[in-house]
Amino acid sequence: MLDALDFLDDLQSLGLNEFFGVPDTVLSDLISAIEARAGGDGLTLRVTSNEGAAAGLAMGSYLGSGKPAAVFLQNSGLGNLVNPLTSLASAKVYGTPMLMLIGWRGELRDGVQVKDEPQHGFQGEITLPMLDLLGVPHQVIGPDSSRAVASEAASWMLSSAKYGGKPAALVFRKDSFYPLPKDSRPDSRFPRREDAIAEALSVLGRDTPVVATTGKISRELHELLYRKSLTTPAFLTVGGMGHAAMIATGLASGMPDRKVACFDGDGALYMHAGSLATSAKADNLIHLVFNNQVHDSVGGQATAGSALQLDVIAAAFGYSAVARVTEIDDIAPAIQAAMATPKSSFIEIMVAPGARPDLGRPKEHPTEAKFAFMRAIGTSVD
Repeated sequence: MLDALDFLDDLQSLGLNEFFGVPDTVLSDLISAIEARAGGDGLTLRVTSNEGAAAGLAMGSYLGSGKPAAVFLQNSGLGNLVNPLTSLASAKVYGTPMLMLIGWRGELRDGVQVKDEPQHGFQGEITLPMLDLLGVPHQVIGPDSSRAVASEAASWMLSSAKYGGKPAALVFRKDSFYPLPKDSRPDSRFPRREDAIAEALSVLGRDTPVVATTGKISRELHELLYRKSLTTPAFLTVGGMGHAAMIATGLASGMPDRKVACFDGDGALYMHAGSLATSAKADNLIHLVFNNQVHDSVGGQATAGSALQLDVIAAAFGYSAVARVTEIDDIAPAIQAAMATPKSSFIEIMVAPGARPDLGRPKEHPTEAKFAFMRAIGTSVD
């Protein structure tokens, strides 16, 4: 296993001082090390809304400095990188070197997949072949990699990027880094997210379908539904960060005589924020964003827009009714008003970071859960 601070020293010694990307569980300790050092020694950290944006930053940084930058991400974010990697950074287009640091969820060991959550299965299988197809040279780092091996791999991949005029990558297995001590989070005056979700459910009732974003919001919703034997039909979007709002908007389009709710997160919303221009046109959509200002499911790093007020943004994108609540008692009136309006509604609910350490995970396979949801809302399945 690697010491994240030592490995960061090695990356900086290679001239890597610009780090852009989206936080990831596998890379959480390395990102925390970068975060702790950012602002000093000429090191820059930018958490971006999505992985493609990070590649754009890396390209611009190279244009201005002549030095490659680092782009960090979870392998699930490779999809957001395909366009900038192929149409911008490729050696056949602008030939822009950068070093990608990729956390490998659903990794393969000796051809056998390590058990992980369902959404990481297929992506885990195709991660290395996908890099091959994209023409991205790469090396894998794991718990058995020494500092010397990892540093040599970083040096070799950076050289490949520079002389090949294209991105290269280091792919990190689970537990590649020793855990760093975590700073305790300051007390928040906002309610717990799980309590806020429970309050929202109690107002929406059993007749309003809910589409929930990936991560801890879906996990908390799942626990509440089963622990309290609630019958609210809920679709848990266990992958595809940032797409739950579009799924909810599509659902609202398919059942125009019924209100549909989306339980979203701030990090997920930022990832594909342009979709707000579409979801704002769904007159029967209630878009609730539980905003804790961090990427809670992958380490607690601040989001790209942690200082922004989302209700103002939603109004600018065209939502007819917007609200922002900071107290648990204000959630019910806000949702009741949204239920009564004939136009699209957006409610920003400020919540505290963190979740219960014993928070469970859904046991059903996603396909099974999909059919159960469709039956619950009365959709006939051919």
